[in-house]
Amino acid sequence: MRNDLKIIDCDRHVMEPADIWDKYLEPAYRHHNVKMPGWYSFGTTIDSVPSSRVGTAGIVPIETSPATPHVGMDRYPMWRSKFKESIYRRFDNVAYVNDLDREDVDMAVLFTSIGLYATYRDDIDPGLAAAMARAYNNWLHDYCSLDPARMKGVCLLPFHDVKMAQQELRRAATELGMVGIFWRPNPVLGRRVSDGAYDPLFATCEELGMPMCSHEGQQELLPYFARGRNNNQFTRHATCHPMEQMGSFLALASDGVFDRFPKFRVAFLESGSGWLPYWLERLDVMHDNPIFRDGYQGKERPSEYFRMGRCYISCESREETIPLLSRLVGEDCLMWASDYPHPDDMEHFPNTVGGLFENQRISEEFRRKILWDNPMRFYQFEA
Repeated sequence: MRNDLKIIDCDRHVMEPADIWDKYLEPAYRHHNVKMPGWYSFGTTIDSVPSSRVGTAGIVPIETSPATPHVGMDRYPMWRSKFKESIYRRFDNVAYVNDLDREDVDMAVLFTSIGLYATYRDDIDPGLAAAMARAYNNWLHDYCSLDPARMKGVCLLPFHDVKMAQQELRRAATELGMVGIFWRPNPVLGRRVSDGAYDPLFATCEELGMPMCSHEGQQELLPYFARGRNNNQFTRHATCHPMEQMGSFLALASDGVFDRFPKFRVAFLESGSGWLPYWLERLDVMHDNPIFRDGYQGKERPSEYFRMGRCYISCESREETIPLLSRLVGEDCLMWASDYPHPDDMEHFPNTVGGLFENQRISEEFRRKILWDNPMRFYQFEA
């Protein structure tokens, strides 16, 4: 709590241990020799992971493995300095709660780090993808067990097989207490997020009250809008997050998913919020023009899905466009996210929420909605 306002961090990452697959992957799948990828060097050393088994998904075959693994976040002095206490404890759950206290965060929704990439390959065996999702979800449940009232997990699902995804979603929601689904907006097996093949999964989300958390990562190997136009981390990170989220919302709205499943909720995370007013205005203008409306299957104007409480978006605390979003979109869809302990806002740790209190153009009521009311409603913590 800060200034008498309770705080929910709607998108806060964990740093999984290097031996997560060794300890949690079911024995029947350990012959795949799944390893942490080379870029994820926290908690291990690059030399301890055979380069022939290292890849952006952690399971790249020998013949397609990169010659030189990428180096992880711990190569950066600022990252090591900001999180030195947690690094010492290898980001265990005790360190996690300590950092929640340092930032005055009352409750956090925990997202994966390794899961940004672990199963997002078209060539992964569906059974292995499902086993990895189960392993991660079991680990996260154990991790949150230190303080389940403050730590709420978001589950991984194997999108290669919808029936397996349904089974794991039901287990994660009813047995493990997870509060949402981690879902990258990139196509899997050529299927967009709005593909009709996912309708049974959307129906299960509705039944269980589980929202979709659309969350991009960064990877040149995956298909995304700006792939092939970027050749470095700056341009990839700048483009893939907002552009993929724009595409994700466009697909869900224009393909009628929100109308087929009227209780289905989605949050678009870690892409900033400044793109939303522009994107909604452009889509509304196209919707209202009969020349361009052809192919739009939604029953509502695109912006209405945000105003109806079906869609939410996260922001970092120092975005100057937050007051603009209040005027053009409304105040009931915006949530604050720290992205802890990833690089996006690490320079401000342990005050990543500070900008929301420093910006005098944000009303006290809107500030309370961003920090508490909206994430409470999106994740249905009130229930």
